[in-house]
Amino acid sequence: MEEIKRLKATLADIIDSLPSIILVVDREGRVNLWNGKAEKFSGIPSIDACGRLAEALLPQFSPHLRHVPEVIDREQTTWHEKSLLYLGNDRRFYDVQICAMLSEGAGRAVVRIDDVTEQARIEEIMIQTEKMAMVGGLAAGMAHEINNPLGAIMQQAQNIERRISPTLPANLEAARQVGVSLDAVRAYLEKRGITGFISQIREAGSRTSRIITNMLHFSRKSDVLTESIDLAAIVDQTLELAANDYDLKKSYDFRHIEIVREYHPDMPSVVVAVLEIKQVVLNIIKNAAQAMAEYGPEEPRITVRLRREAESAVIEIEDNGPGMEKAIQHRIFEPFFTTKPVGAGTGLGLSVSYAIITNRHKGQIEVCSHPGRGSRFTVKLPISRKMAC
Repeated sequence: MEEIKRLKATLADIIDSLPSIILVVDREGRVNLWNGKAEKFSGIPSIDACGRLAEALLPQFSPHLRHVPEVIDREQTTWHEKSLLYLGNDRRFYDVQICAMLSEGAGRAVVRIDDVTEQARIEEIMIQTEKMAMVGGLAAGMAHEINNPLGAIMQQAQNIERRISPTLPANLEAARQVGVSLDAVRAYLEKRGITGFISQIREAGSRTSRIITNMLHFSRKSDVLTESIDLAAIVDQTLELAANDYDLKKSYDFRHIEIVREYHPDMPSVVVAVLEIKQVVLNIIKNAAQAMAEYGPEEPRITVRLRREAESAVIEIEDNGPGMEKAIQHRIFEPFFTTKPVGAGTGLGLSVSYAIITNRHKGQIEVCSHPGRGSRFTVKLPISRKMAC
């Protein structure tokens, strides 16, 4: 008898120790067993749960628990994978398994519920990463294809400017042969603004070429190559990239944001993985622009400061947006944490940035913010140090 009691106690301990919600219900859906995880999830102790309807105790899983009679009658198992539930503002995924107990005359079923939210999110991120890798490859191919006709446009615009230049003897001779004055031709073209049009074509082509070059540099897979570089150059290139970011243009025209640069003139060079630092700066700038687009001021502004602080080079990015509560600041660098609507963000941008700065570059990144008074991100990079492998 004592041995039976000991075995029952051991079995109860095992069931209560499982990370899954476990309950046993009869054909009417009344609870016969309610483990510790079920108590924790529902806040209802086992002594109060037993004998009550499972659907009333776990209304979130009511659509699944309604299958209990069918499962018992057919002596089968049903499995519902990645069922999406909203618990308050929290979006969670659960696997729900209902198994008929097969002992003769049991008339009961075991219900097992597992929280698979993190697994589902990781799978979503992996799928999205694969998509982005594919898109990145397509974008790189398109960029190369665009560069070819773009080069021809810029070259021909330059040739037009050269063909009407009075400094080339060949132009003067050709004008003499057809009986016109090259000065008169130039005067007409300038009067009609044609020379200005040609100049604008070249300027637009040069700007497009820089955009494509920045996109190619940013989309290439980083082999964690490091180099000694001026931080001002990195920041300026990233700001130009942000100005042409499609997502930012779609929700808020980045060009309408005032960019204030406050660079100390005697900034030292730092050894960094350039693409990774660009990624960090772009993440912070995009978050600022998106926050100001949704809740921001009439005159949005992002201030970027570069300075030396002891043996660190400091990048400071400050906006005049809505700011953040303390509770959000404490979690801002956590993986998967996001304040954006469902589907609008993965919550990985700042956590990846944190890893790049602290783990890879042995630096620091922190945020200071006040509701209604904007946010300030500070990145500190050691001036002389070895990169982590």
